[in-house]
Amino acid sequence: MNPTPKVLFTEEQIRSRVRLLGLEVASAFEGRDLCVVGLMKSCLVFMADLIRAIPADLTCHILRASTLTDAVGNPARTDIVYSSAISYEDRDILLLDDIVDTGITLNFLLDHIREYGPRTLRVCALINKPRERKIDVHPDWSAFTLEDAGSGFLVGYGLDHDEKFRGLPYIGTIPRPAPPREGRKGLLNPEPGGSPGTGPQEA
Repeated sequence: MNPTPKVLFTEEQIRSRVRLLGLEVASAFEGRDLCVVGLMKSCLVFMADLIRAIPADLTCHILRASTLTDAVGNPARTDIVYSSAISYEDRDILLLDDIVDTGITLNFLLDHIREYGPRTLRVCALINKPRERKIDVHPDWSAFTLEDAGSGFLVGYGLDHDEKFRGLPYIGTIPRPAPPREGRKGLLNPEPGGSPGTGPQEA
């Protein structure tokens, strides 16, 4: 039986915050051809709401990356595993992420996009966890900042555990699942949408 999540941010809090973010983004990119790039899968609900809150013309694209771990769970390699046709050159790019914690995956993606020469590149995250940062990279905007993330596992509003809870209208926490047995290899990620059986919490 799935645990009942403890509500962290209500549906109304999310709606209000996303509305304000839409106005801030629109002001920052006023008069520009905005290209929004969302990271699959866990930011898709956030992306759908945010683009409707931005009162401006824009184009939308999706991207997916995964970080492989070594035998003891350390990040070994980050790869882009899916990308829609995106022309970054001389464009104003807004990269949407679900959770920015260690910053490893986000830093990889920013370096990747910069290679194509965008005019500007900014980041908007649903959840920012600055105390978990391992690389000095920071979103330009975030809907919510968790200075003390605690031991809970974030779910809801697109965030999942084992592909469950994505459809909840709020963001909540469940007890953190037990870590995998030593020696297991898999996807660490997930700022861009999580991995089978782990969810989007370890980036």
